[in-house]
Amino acid sequence: MSQPRFAYIFAPALYGRLQWFGRLRWFAAGGLAAASLLGPYFGITAVWPSLFIVACVIALYNVLLWQLLRLRKQHVHPFVNLRYIAVGQTAIDLAALMVAVHFTGGIQSPLLPFFAFHMTVGTLMITARTMYILAGASCLGAAAMYLLESRSILQFHPINPGESIEPLSAALSMITLVIALFGIVYLANSVTRSFKERNIELYRTTDQLRERSVELQRALTEISEIEKRKSHYMRISAHQLRSPLGTIKTSLQVLAEGYADPATERGHKLLSGAVERVDTLLETVNDLLELAKIREGILKAPWSRDVMLNQVLADLFDSLGTHADDRNIELVPDFVGVAILDWGVPPDLVHAFENLIYNAIKYSNPGGKVTVQLRIESEAAVIRFIDRGIGISEEYVDQVLLEFVRAPNAKQHAAEGTGLGLAIAKEVIEAHGGRIAVASVAGEGSTFTVTLPLHHVPKQHEPHAKPEKSDA
Repeated sequence: MSQPRFAYIFAPALYGRLQWFGRLRWFAAGGLAAASLLGPYFGITAVWPSLFIVACVIALYNVLLWQLLRLRKQHVHPFVNLRYIAVGQTAIDLAALMVAVHFTGGIQSPLLPFFAFHMTVGTLMITARTMYILAGASCLGAAAMYLLESRSILQFHPINPGESIEPLSAALSMITLVIALFGIVYLANSVTRSFKERNIELYRTTDQLRERSVELQRALTEISEIEKRKSHYMRISAHQLRSPLGTIKTSLQVLAEGYADPATERGHKLLSGAVERVDTLLETVNDLLELAKIREGILKAPWSRDVMLNQVLADLFDSLGTHADDRNIELVPDFVGVAILDWGVPPDLVHAFENLIYNAIKYSNPGGKVTVQLRIESEAAVIRFIDRGIGISEEYVDQVLLEFVRAPNAKQHAAEGTGLGLAIAKEVIEAHGGRIAVASVAGEGSTFTVTLPLHHVPKQHEPHAKPEKSDA
């Protein structure tokens, strides 16, 4: 695990330890100040004013550290660089302790055990490597102090007046200090390492559980939405099928019970109406089957390479030209560039584009114009189907791509229609990695914009993909 991640995991605990150590430092400053004031009364003259100055310095930088911690707490990232603060304050504490040791007997000072205390506390806050470095620096500082005092470069300040440096005692103290500092760091690290590793593992497990929980919640939300949509889909489908079936049943029942003779004009109208309703039912059922197949990945034909959209649209202009002429609608091609899809299913694309062009013609007023634009934008083919027809009211713009949705003005303009054509077109476009958007103003017309990535690779042709399903 990287250092920033490690620091993030232990930052709250480290922040608390720094606060605890800061409170403890006030006691250290108070103790040194008291020793400095009371020492001369017990014949220890060297502690005044030296230890008092050290106490004041400790109190001053403790105030600064408290302010620094408070700023980190208020910062957007409150635990940034806490480890550097911990290293810095430990180093300053050890330096202050070294000065206090110098004025209380040097290598024979009764304050030497406090080095061991700092090693223990420091190992709880920062890495063992850093503490080994600080332990080594403390030992080198103590050795240098002993050499300088023994050679009278630094003045020796004994606890008891008239006492001198004893080489054997100093050597034993030095050896004891080295063994104690490095030994304490090793033992403290051995104890805390397992706890740190467990905390890291616990954090990782908690993090994974949190991610799984979010994914599960997202999946549950999606499932709920799918179930709602499925329920709505089944309800609307049943309604769309029930209405014509009821009409057919009524017509046939009138004929079967002898209320009308099939040979008469009335009977003929009833039969003709039943046939029309059956045709509507078949159209709805076929569209439902087509929509279901596309959603299941069952294609009209296998995926083809290098599908030229210009040619697909041009062929549709030829096939729908007569229908447009019958409604006195002008079809206008506006192609700029040549759009070639790496992969595509031409029959499905024809079906989708045909629905869009047919709808544009269907909902245009006589004498109107339908324009199909083709552009190449950012490695994608952008096709816009533009009409100046009846348009779509604002509340239905976001719904017209759903199953069985037809705006009220569309039903008034053209009664026939299953409400599935745009849903089928949407599924085909998305199967090709694209998207479809709608912009419309009631009474002014509509623009359906299809964006198809030129280099989309279908799942069936990705590496290690299963063979594609085809309805061919």
